[in-house]
Amino acid sequence: MFPLLPAFLTSLAATSSPVVLITEIMYDPASPERKGEPEWVEIANLGPTPVDLSGWRLDDEDSTDWGILDGSLEAGGVAILINGDAASRDDFLEAWTDDPDADAGYLVIPVSWGSLANKPSDTNEILQLLDAESNVICEVNYGRGKDWPDPGRRGQSIYLEEADPDLVSKADNWSLTERDMEGSRVASGSEVYVKPDIGSPGHLPWRRPVTPGTPMKPRRPVTPGTPMKPPPLEKPSKPSPAPIPAEDEDDIPY
Repeated sequence: MFPLLPAFLTSLAATSSPVVLITEIMYDPASPERKGEPEWVEIANLGPTPVDLSGWRLDDEDSTDWGILDGSLEAGGVAILINGDAASRDDFLEAWTDDPDADAGYLVIPVSWGSLANKPSDTNEILQLLDAESNVICEVNYGRGKDWPDPGRRGQSIYLEEADPDLVSKADNWSLTERDMEGSRVASGSEVYVKPDIGSPGHLPWRRPVTPGTPMKPRRPVTPGTPMKPPPLEKPSKPSPAPIPAEDEDDIPY
């Protein structure tokens, strides 16, 4: 079972829509890519009840269609959406876990992939998570530079620091995943994920284990029915980034 989210996040369930956020994006991996083969997107269910992902999908401003999701994401659960046109669940777990046969603690869902811009801008890339009725559940208009974290050519993901639906497109709420940070991993695979990309799949910086049945008091009074925003997180210390490697000749900076 996934660790429970702190109680202040469960108050988000007062909203009528499921509270599922895009929480990490590997959009410019160092591993070779022609059609986004080693790219992936992490989503997390912040609500207290499971969410049926049947018919859900990613989308963006491009004309390419993304594949349909399937399965259920439990309360506090995390899912990694991968390029199912190029990689399998086993490929991902081989590269991103110590033991691909053990329970990773998160779902891996292969889907037919669109593309994630390696050089995103205000109009490209606008990444959306849509439900089965095409309602926008989460939208991240991520960028590169201009206050957005820049992975250079180091193959680093970007991750959401604070679990606030209103801050998912704010540049200062995203950071680069660095080596040796809590929850970070360095990819080591034989298929697709073949270079030491750096990410933290399945790890949420704000998630802490909570003893079942032990309520947590909010930090301030809340009007009944009003969702609470989580308190600001203390940013983890980050080591100096590694030198930027030479660009792969088979990478396409689309």
